[in-house]
Amino acid sequence: MVTREIPYSECESVVKIYKKVTSGVRPQSLNKINNSDLKSFIHKCIAHPPSARPSAAQLLHDPFFHDLHES
Repeated sequence: MVTREIPYSECESVVKIYKKVTSGVRPQSLNKINNSDLKSFIHKCIAHPPSARPSAAQLLHDPFFHDLHES
């Protein structure tokens, strides 16, 4: 949504998307994100393996949300 592209749009088939996702390869569209806090947040959300991902409660304390908590 941030890049206005479908994640893994570089892939030609669902099988190729599946292989990339399950092997931890990130979508190329992430390279278009310039905001370092946002990029870091997304990387945490799609970390591989899934067990390495923070909980929703932990994500709420991420620097990406820092300005929201102060207002």
